[in-house]
Amino acid sequence: MADIEKTRKLQYKIMQDIASGALIPMMRIGDELGLFKKLHKFGPCTSDEFSNQIKMDKRYIREWLLALAAAKYVDYNTKNEEFSMSAEQFSILGDEDSISLMIGGFENLVGAIHNIDIIKDNFKNGTGTDWGNLHPCCLSGSARFFKPSYSIFLIKKWIPSLDGADEMLTKGVTFADIGCGHGYSSSLIAQKYANSKIVGIDPHEPSIAEATKNNKNLTNLEFRVNNAKNYDGKFDIIAFFDCLHDMGDPLGAIKYARTKLNPNGIIMLVEPTANDLPENNFNLIGQLYYSFSTIACIPASKSQEVGMALGAQAGPQKLFSILNEAGFKDTKVTYKTASNMVIQGKL
Repeated sequence: MADIEKTRKLQYKIMQDIASGALIPMMRIGDELGLFKKLHKFGPCTSDEFSNQIKMDKRYIREWLLALAAAKYVDYNTKNEEFSMSAEQFSILGDEDSISLMIGGFENLVGAIHNIDIIKDNFKNGTGTDWGNLHPCCLSGSARFFKPSYSIFLIKKWIPSLDGADEMLTKGVTFADIGCGHGYSSSLIAQKYANSKIVGIDPHEPSIAEATKNNKNLTNLEFRVNNAKNYDGKFDIIAFFDCLHDMGDPLGAIKYARTKLNPNGIIMLVEPTANDLPENNFNLIGQLYYSFSTIACIPASKSQEVGMALGAQAGPQKLFSILNEAGFKDTKVTYKTASNMVIQGKL
């Protein structure tokens, strides 16, 4: 028989999760309709004043505002019934240039919900689904979700943590960004290191088109449509940013990268932070990454040849073993945050 106290504690935890999940459509509505930016501009204001300013239905706007006020995502002044957004709230939910922006995580969840029928079939059949066949919110949401951490850490912490990488790039080398997606990481590196040639590589044509469109002014940056085992050229640094675990054949990708690496070159992996034992990942980050992995990373890997399905919480030892088997004996974690870890591989 179930213990009453344990049951109630679990019920309370699940109710918190349900309440958080109920915010997903609220956040998507606010994001797509630009309501966060508008509230930051016009607030403090009553719900009627706000709906008049933005020319939207008063009743829907009020209920949306109250939901977010209950979640502490917007502020509510009980004295004059005015809603507003603090600088901190806007930086997290509405400012696309903010290093604190997190709205992309909700966008990714919207994509996940749209993919449920596809993923159910994968569960039953053991098949996979390529990133390009998932809902577009998965791609755009992931790009927005990871953008702030790359803005903070890529240039200032991650690259300098690699042996001699900052000096190499400053002097001028060739750098390949494998699985570059929308090209944000490639662009940051090209802007910082004008003497180096940066090549962003991804098999998803729409992502490469988006990356190319957004970076026409950078003459040292090029984007190519290729997968991780068929690109041309020789490089001094080859990086895999949050993508190796999505590949069907990560070992094959690293082996191929070795053939494209110049002498004294560096392999750079940025992967989700994880411990080697699953039970040591039973925390907020692990809950997030195991869930994302189930709906995107595992299906992406199983849709490709080999289909290793490494997952987003593989842990450093599995990643070291892949590098070692590909011939990279000098491997180490060079930097770690709550959400990402940087791994270096050298011959």
